[in-house]
Amino acid sequence: MAMRYRIGEFSNLGGVSTKTLRFYDEIGLLRPASVDSRTGYRHYRPQQLEELASILSLKSLGVSLADVRELMSPASSGKNRRELLSELKGTIEQSIEAATQTLQCVNAALAELDVAKRPIPVVVKHLGAIPVASVRASVNSYTHILPYERELLNALPPDCVGDQRGVLWHRCADSGALEGEPFVALTRKVPSRSYDVKLLPATTVACAYSSLDDDSAERSYDAIRRWMDIRGYRIAGPKREISLGQMLEIQFPLKSA
Repeated sequence: MAMRYRIGEFSNLGGVSTKTLRFYDEIGLLRPASVDSRTGYRHYRPQQLEELASILSLKSLGVSLADVRELMSPASSGKNRRELLSELKGTIEQSIEAATQTLQCVNAALAELDVAKRPIPVVVKHLGAIPVASVRASVNSYTHILPYERELLNALPPDCVGDQRGVLWHRCADSGALEGEPFVALTRKVPSRSYDVKLLPATTVACAYSSLDDDSAERSYDAIRRWMDIRGYRIAGPKREISLGQMLEIQFPLKSA
């Protein structure tokens, strides 16, 4: 008669608990060679130690039990071991890349704590498209955009002016010139007159907050730039400064590098 092991003996030889073997039986991963109909005792063949070793080996690599079961099924027409491990390799590489980027971000945050008493947080937002009225102008300083903002508001019917207003900066001081475009969200259609009417496109932005003074705004700009550099983003359109009373929300539209 062929050699058989009771479940306790087989668990000791295989290096797993009897609870694990019962679970593998329940999910159809490793069935006993036979089950005594009177006592319910499970019996395993010596060859099944190799099957168990294969299961444990794949599991230690991170392969799910569902994939192991599919792989080891005699009737399986699914992925072979190479395909399964190649997919797992790709997943692990993506995880390593994400973890490496997160580590860089943590290191950058620690470095910022060394030089700044109050680090500037940067967050990502997904913005929908909004209809706006706007006017574009070249100016000599950032404050010189204010008359254009007032001119735009005065030209619009008050009942069509929405809550959001700000400036799109097409060119900033670091480019050698300043070109801004004050805009106001619209609640309804208006005719285009001394201003343009258009749809501000949906986008994903990295944003930070600042007070109205230039030094505070520049620190927020720098914080967003550092955040983007670490994560490999590029800017995807004009920067946006959203007016929030005594604060600004500075937004950089994002594009992957």
